[in-house]
Amino acid sequence: MKYSRSIVSFALLASLGVGSALAQSAASDDSGAPSFSDLAKDKKTLSRSDLPKDVPALKELRAHFPEGDLNHDGKLDKSEYDAYIGKNSPQAQQQQQRR
Repeated sequence: MKYSRSIVSFALLASLGVGSALAQSAASDDSGAPSFSDLAKDKKTLSRSDLPKDVPALKELRAHFPEGDLNHDGKLDKSEYDAYIGKNSPQAQQQQQRR
């Protein structure tokens, strides 16, 4: 009896952990763009040259960098990057088409 309770408890905890991990990955943006921290490393801003050319999800941002640079300082901070990526995500574009 002790073992069956332990196994059930372990299975329950494992399923909660897996569910939490799946929920976090689903909550991340669906644009396919890398996170700001992945690109910026230890810096607080990104320049256009920091955006990799071989990432399709960043092609639009590279082409329209000034539109993402809301304060026009020639760099993107985390909020500017997230706003541009979020605005151009597939979900956001679908919502705009519905309106």
